[in-house]
Amino acid sequence: MGVVKVKQSVTLKGTKDGFVLTLDDTAAIGTIHDELDQLLANLLAENKSKEADKKVISLEIKTGKRLLSEAEVNELTTKISTNSQFQIKQIKSDVLTYDTANEWHEANSLQMEIQTIRSGQTLTAKGDILLIGKVHPGGSIRADGSIFIIGELLGIAHAGFSGDDSAVVVADFQTDAQIRIADNIQIIENKTHEKIESNRKEFAYINDLHILEFATVEKLKVLRPKMDKVTGGLM
Repeated sequence: MGVVKVKQSVTLKGTKDGFVLTLDDTAAIGTIHDELDQLLANLLAENKSKEADKKVISLEIKTGKRLLSEAEVNELTTKISTNSQFQIKQIKSDVLTYDTANEWHEANSLQMEIQTIRSGQTLTAKGDILLIGKVHPGGSIRADGSIFIIGELLGIAHAGFSGDDSAVVVADFQTDAQIRIADNIQIIENKTHEKIESNRKEFAYINDLHILEFATVEKLKVLRPKMDKVTGGLM
């Protein structure tokens, strides 16, 4: 099959990965269904005349600036799966839904919290988080992005919770704590008896050998040059 077109509202085009069905976002949905019925009938007749095999063909549907409702999606997928060899891979729209936009905003914005996390409590963030407060033993702070703590960390800080090993944890590591980045874990031993510069701040990160390592915050922009863009210039 090459390019099969029925009027302007429904266009089927072959690609190296299968086929793309484009629906005109300015056409009435009823018109689209009428023309789609005709398109599928034409394809069925063409396949019968050529005695084509009935292998499954991947199909991507593009709806442009039209966002289909759940009922419209069900009707469309049922029609295509029943009357063709196509298997719908995805339905793509140029419209950004509120939920999608909100998820993107949460994942790419710095969440700031001023609170105390006590034993048994967990504070979570879908992106980066700045905590001003104390994490008690048994308490935890967890983020899909990076974690910045102004205050005591005595519990667990887990950055890159969903697997992002480029995330970092910036905190005072002079106290007992458990640091996790993606699937890497490090226990921080009590350093109160060691002679440490009082103004020295560190961050934890995953190095090129996939090992959790610590460095001074002065090296943060060198090791994570995109960090200031993600956190809005926090560092």
